[in-house]
Amino acid sequence: MDESFNALLLILAAVRSSRLRPPCAGSVHIEDRAGGSRSAQAEVHYGDMTWSFTDGLNAYSFTPSGGGTIQSRAGDVQRIPRDRDDYLPEEIVPFFPLSMPIWGGLQDNFRVVGAEADATGVRLSLVHMEDPSFTGSAFVDTEYGVVTEFETPAQRFVVRDLGRLPR
Repeated sequence: MDESFNALLLILAAVRSSRLRPPCAGSVHIEDRAGGSRSAQAEVHYGDMTWSFTDGLNAYSFTPSGGGTIQSRAGDVQRIPRDRDDYLPEEIVPFFPLSMPIWGGLQDNFRVVGAEADATGVRLSLVHMEDPSFTGSAFVDTEYGVVTEFETPAQRFVVRDLGRLPR
């Protein structure tokens, strides 16, 4: 059997039953190639489909019953309109690998052209959907089911310090 196929099956096994996965937290760092960067501390509770992250200025959170909120350091709270329940901010999307825009779907920017497994996860090779010279990579940690690295010529995401939270 093809090694790429086996590697993709490892990813599916790690993320397929997201509601059964234990909650986890990690530090997310996002850089764009223009020199901008931001960091956040994120938590995801898969069982009740809630998430939150703090970027130092604001605390963002989502619950299925209440939708999203942004709370400033000063205590001001802003509700986020519920245009789409499947919307995930960049700081949270690595915790839901199948929501990354890399699988070749209609709304995706990239498609997977290769996958290699190692002891801790799967490295994906990516090609842009419209310009094959625009390539990237992603690494899925199969213990946590989280994309811990995502790199393209335009940006780079890194998730570190992953840890399980109490249920």
